[in-house]
Amino acid sequence: MTKFTRFLIVAGILSAMGGGAFAAWHFRGHIADGPPPEPTTYDQFVKRIGAPEPAVRDELNFLMATASAPLSSSDRKKAEALTHECLDAKTLVAIDHVQTFMTGESSPYHFVSTAHRDKLRTIAGDSPSPERVLAIRKALIHLGNEFAEIRERPDWKVKIEEKGGPPPPLPFLDLLKSGSEFLPSSQHPLVYGEPRIAVFGGPDGELLTQLELFFNSDQCRAALPAAKYPKLYKNGRIPPVPTNLYDYQKQMEAGVGTEMKIILNAENPPADVVEGLNQVYAKLERFFTVVVQFDPK
Repeated sequence: MTKFTRFLIVAGILSAMGGGAFAAWHFRGHIADGPPPEPTTYDQFVKRIGAPEPAVRDELNFLMATASAPLSSSDRKKAEALTHECLDAKTLVAIDHVQTFMTGESSPYHFVSTAHRDKLRTIAGDSPSPERVLAIRKALIHLGNEFAEIRERPDWKVKIEEKGGPPPPLPFLDLLKSGSEFLPSSQHPLVYGEPRIAVFGGPDGELLTQLELFFNSDQCRAALPAAKYPKLYKNGRIPPVPTNLYDYQKQMEAGVGTEMKIILNAENPPADVVEGLNQVYAKLERFFTVVVQFDPK
């Protein structure tokens, strides 16, 4: 046997051994990996929402952390332990209330209490479509932002020169001042900023609850009395979002104009004083405008 022949035999043996080793390794790898895992309930839920997983996780975390719905003691404990930022979806999946919701059979009022649900139903109905739920949640963002402005402590003062007798009434200005007094501004509910999940949250219901308190306060009833604004009242109360304020737009503008004349009390008041007063009343005007335009489709 020549050296060359021996070389070919050795090379063939080594080649066969190497190929067998590779095949064994490849086969073993496939056995170890197995078939791809079935998608979890959470995976299916994220896919159904159609948004990036981190965004879905963040909103689901917010909904659970701010839920007003009755919860089991175990779920309540887990909900209270949630942090502002959820880094692991497993903490949410471990909550039964979340698991129930992700099956896709839950009500859009799954995360709210009975009281909040009743308020939300007045504007959403019993079985709103997912599109309507999201439209209402987005409309509540704008309404909540303007309401927050109303609830800031006034940074202005108005002084009226007394000419004997009681000072003239300024009901719209009194209403504006009362925004920071009817409830502490620290209790203002912060609704979720970019809703993608078609379900209402606790802050959505709480916003409507506080709006109804504001619209039925003594100051609001003085500015919008039933005798002059009868369409606003239903069963003796103003609803949380009285969109028919539009019917009284000119009447309200006239009332504000009268108050401004009383406050300025001059034929030619300084321009900067007029501008400052305009800015004060503009805050109330913006709030009423958002209320009137609250009409999610």
